[in-house]
Amino acid sequence: MAHLVLNDVDPRIIDELRHRADPAGRSIEDEVKIVLEESLGLSRARALREARRIRTELGGPFTESAEILREGRDG
Repeated sequence: MAHLVLNDVDPRIIDELRHRADPAGRSIEDEVKIVLEESLGLSRARALREARRIRTELGGPFTESAEILREGRDG
C-alpha cells in the first residue's frame, strides 16, 4: 500500500471528517479513504449501484450461467 501525506489541511476539513468518522466507529484515516474511493468512483457501494442500474437498464429476466453452460455442453 502506498502512503499519502497531506500538509496544510484546513482544520474545518479535519473536523468534518471527524464528525463523519466518529458515529461510524472509524478513524479519520479510514474516513479519508472512503471519501477518496467514493469520489473517484472506486467504492464497492458505488459499483453495486452502477451494476444494479445497468441490470435495470438491460431488463431481464436473465438466464443463469449454469443453464447456459449445460445447454452448450448437452447440445
